[in-house]
Amino acid sequence: MNSALINSSWGRMLGKKIMKGTTKYKAPNDTARWNIVTGDIVRVTQGPQQGQQGKVMDVLRQSNRIIVEGCNMRKRSQKPGMDGTPGKMMIRPCSLPYSNVALIDPTTGEPTKVARRFLEDGTKVRVSKKTGHVIPKPDPLLNRPPRVVLMGPKDTLADDVHAVTFAGYDDYLPFIYATKSREHNTQAEK
Repeated sequence: MNSALINSSWGRMLGKKIMKGTTKYKAPNDTARWNIVTGDIVRVTQGPQQGQQGKVMDVLRQSNRIIVEGCNMRKRSQKPGMDGTPGKMMIRPCSLPYSNVALIDPTTGEPTKVARRFLEDGTKVRVSKKTGHVIPKPDPLLNRPPRVVLMGPKDTLADDVHAVTFAGYDDYLPFIYATKSREHNTQAEK
């Protein structure tokens, strides 16, 4: 009976529908340790971009890829905006496989493999396997543009921050402090 079910056309179609969800491809996340972080200087060691060097702009851990500034440049089209700005063609870097790049040793300027070691104070650092020198992690806040702080029409001035602007503030004071004391009492009972 089971062989008749498998050999029939509707049985094969049913089997395909059941197995459809299990056959979807998911990228394996096989990189256990990420020794390259945003802001590092890396060199491409394999592929058509071999020999190119640049700063890491982004690390895509879900797909085991990184984006390097000035490497793997591709043309991409930008659609016209809703506000009437025209569309245009842009050249921007695309991602590279994580395994195709190597971290640059700052002392020699050559690509190196990375080991992890602990210092005397217990901090974990990256160490070059070629020279044994510590490779510091770049400061993520170093290259960010400064935050623009402009006072708008709806912003509160620094002098008015502590001023009470609610007209019925005095009427609600007993309720505000009564709820706080009730919450404190219920927490103490627990």
